[in-house]
Amino acid sequence: ERMNTKRIAGVSRGHEAGTGYLHRRVPTPLWVFVLISIFIIAVTVQSVLVVGVLNGSIDSIIYNNEMQQQLRRPSRRLTDGDMSKSSGARPILDDTTNVPIPKHRDGTPLGVEERLRYLELKANAYLNFGSDPFFGSTVQSQCSNTTDLRPYGCIPGADGYEDGVPMQKNCPGFYDHFICLDHLPDGHIPAQDGDVTGVEEPPDNNLRTQRKTKLQEAPCLVYDFGIRDMPTFGAAMAKSFGCEVHAFDPSPVSIEWWASARAKPLRDLPNYFFHPYGAGGIDGDLTLNEYDWGQVSIIRYPDHMVDCTKYDASKKGQGQGCKLKTTGGQKTFTLPVKTLPTIIKELGHEGRTIDVMKVDVEGSEFAFLENMFDGTGGCPDFIEQLAIEWHHMPWDARYGEGSSPSINAIVTLLHTCGLKMFWQHSPGGWRSPEKIYVDLDMKDVRYNLASFHRER
Repeated sequence: ERMNTKRIAGVSRGHEAGTGYLHRRVPTPLWVFVLISIFIIAVTVQSVLVVGVLNGSIDSIIYNNEMQQQLRRPSRRLTDGDMSKSSGARPILDDTTNVPIPKHRDGTPLGVEERLRYLELKANAYLNFGSDPFFGSTVQSQCSNTTDLRPYGCIPGADGYEDGVPMQKNCPGFYDHFICLDHLPDGHIPAQDGDVTGVEEPPDNNLRTQRKTKLQEAPCLVYDFGIRDMPTFGAAMAKSFGCEVHAFDPSPVSIEWWASARAKPLRDLPNYFFHPYGAGGIDGDLTLNEYDWGQVSIIRYPDHMVDCTKYDASKKGQGQGCKLKTTGGQKTFTLPVKTLPTIIKELGHEGRTIDVMKVDVEGSEFAFLENMFDGTGGCPDFIEQLAIEWHHMPWDARYGEGSSPSINAIVTLLHTCGLKMFWQHSPGGWRSPEKIYVDLDMKDVRYNLASFHRER
């Protein structure tokens, strides 16, 4: 009892004094404060990250919606104001010194989606990043009535004609390009006495009137690029089919021929026109080089060649075996060229269909056609047929003959636009037989012929 009384009294006294063991204050350990601080920091950082992700997602959604709306809107070129609103205010890459901005025929730039697909077609076809590495040398269409125009011009008295030689082998080198007659007007095959029926030569004093009348009646329009002094393709289209024919060639041999008596029959035709400028990827003067057959070409010879005619395997050291030898270079010519859009505009042919376009321009076909694609939104839908001679094309080393990156890119674009190959000389073409190209190790100087038409 005394013990209990003491304990109760002690508790009571301790409670009153505030010093009892039930109310004793114990110091909080430091690690508790550290844990609490870490927890608060972690929660704060997590909150910031969540807010940032949400903001980023919202911005991304807004941006994607804006891009989708942009793609759905009609084609419109971005302005500086548009770019300044975008992230980083990226500058517009509108320097067209070397690479033009692709446009539609009316001059409006392609939309973003169109430009991406156009680039995809060119790049993938060139890189052979597609389904067929031989696409550019594969016939994709059929024509029921093809002709190289030989029956319409290779007659007695014509250049290259030989008596007793079968028609398919006669006039060699004068009729190389094939066209499809399925949808062209009927042509008149000349009699074998040398007379050409169809378009009659008008008297000189009435040429202007005759020409105006014939042009109004012409059933077809033909562009003939690259004629040298052998205009047999355009002559047959003008005389036998009555087409309005425009021939183009800036080479000195062509200028001389047009002024000579040999060209008088064509000068007198009311529907045949010669233009002393060439096909190019620019509008202006272009430096061209002397070439085979008295022609000019964009191709350049190297300044030096390796001469091994006096090679001695027993001799060692620099210059003791094969030697470097200067080639002497090429004679150059500064001549006018024009792009297809400019030619069409200057001749007043906007809105008209080019029924046949022949391109045989000694290597300038690549720049000419590439510019044509860039100026027509990637699709020259006003051309019905294209007959072309390819020059100077390398092979893709992975696939070999018939797989040319340059040709694959152009043929892919033609095919996408509806112009499909219906004839070619051979899948691989042929190398130049000229010794100079062997000496200069220019193994890619090779040629091929192909023809395309728009299926109906």
